[in-house]
Amino acid sequence: MYKILIVEDDEVIAKTLKVHLEKWGYEAVCVQDFNHVMECFVKEQPSIVLMDIGLPDVIWLIPSSLN
Repeated sequence: MYKILIVEDDEVIAKTLKVHLEKWGYEAVCVQDFNHVMECFVKEQPSIVLMDIGLPDVIWLIPSSLN
């Protein structure tokens, strides 16, 4: 079974994603605080990470070709 790590600060969105992913047969784990992502990633060892790109206090390095 694939495990998906959901990184989302909005609790409603995170829980909605988790419920739907679990209905589709995936195992889903939610993290709402970006400061705990790496800790959770190491502990859970997910197959993939779904991350909110609008998280507060996160600086993203976006290639200029995407701007």
